[in-house]
Amino acid sequence: MIKKHFLGFLQCSVLILWSGIPVAAQGGAVNELKKEIETLKQGQEAIQKDLQEIKKLLTARQAPAPTPAAPLNVVLDVGENPFKGDQSARLTLVEFTDYQ
Repeated sequence: MIKKHFLGFLQCSVLILWSGIPVAAQGGAVNELKKEIETLKQGQEAIQKDLQEIKKLLTARQAPAPTPAAPLNVVLDVGENPFKGDQSARLTLVEFTDYQ
């Protein structure tokens, strides 16, 4: 009876040790995968930093805010210069040209 228990114990021990061998042999592959994952994480961080710098550069290059429109009620004296249309018109269009 003791031999049976000892034999069963021995079989279980051998089975446990035998099943642990592939895990120990794969330890190198697991370490390589961990290193590769760490390298990929570092690459991602570098890409994110580059993107942040690009965003900063783009926001700095954006066009300035538009200046407010000219006031609506402007009085412009054209003096004795020639004109067309009604002198008391609500809108006067003045064109400055250079004939050179």
